[in-house]
Amino acid sequence: MKPTQRESYHHGDLRKALLEAALKLVRQRRSTHFSLRDLAERVGVTQSAIYRHFNDLDDLLSTLCRQGFDALAETERQILVDSPDPSVRLRALIRLYIQFATNNPAYFRIMFDSGFANRPENIGRARPTFKYLKDVIAEIGGGHDGAFEKTVAIWASLHGLSALMLSGQLGPVLKQPARRARLEQTVTELIERGLAGPHGSSTAGMASEKPGHLRCRRAVEKPLHRKRARGIAPALKKA
Repeated sequence: MKPTQRESYHHGDLRKALLEAALKLVRQRRSTHFSLRDLAERVGVTQSAIYRHFNDLDDLLSTLCRQGFDALAETERQILVDSPDPSVRLRALIRLYIQFATNNPAYFRIMFDSGFANRPENIGRARPTFKYLKDVIAEIGGGHDGAFEKTVAIWASLHGLSALMLSGQLGPVLKQPARRARLEQTVTELIERGLAGPHGSSTAGMASEKPGHLRCRRAVEKPLHRKRARGIAPALKKA
């Protein structure tokens, strides 16, 4: 007799199945608000089986939050070694952030819209993604003076555009590659001008870089609450 889905899970793969199923639920519902019962039904196991791998739903979603930050940080790290030019690296980081968000909406929602990033066990995993950007900005500006504030402003721009794209408030832009590319390019140019200042010295020549000069490796979507904390920026300032 063919085993049922509930019977077919064996030791070692249920945890992965639960994470993947949770990620799909977040993507489909555009929210982290679902129950363990919903998850158990999706995977085909009892609720008690979930507790063998996770303390509760928050524990599971927090695990996905860490996975998301790890994936983003690793892809950023790979990009940073591709070029010695900080201007080229900045452009690549800008494109990567937007592409990661739009290619991995469930991860993005868990990482930034659920409050899990503010949990003590996750702040350290989020820190590298902020530090990589801040270090590049400091290198372009010739020092760390003001780099934190500039990084927050740039992060806000990238995050805002990504969130608008995912929310649908910009229309079907995700299905219009040319329009999406123009938006990415416009944001990049505005950031470059802002960093250059009134005399355009800090990022001279950045606008001439071709978007395809540095390959942005696409992060593969992997299996990513409700209580909001004060935010991760104060902790990130220590980076």
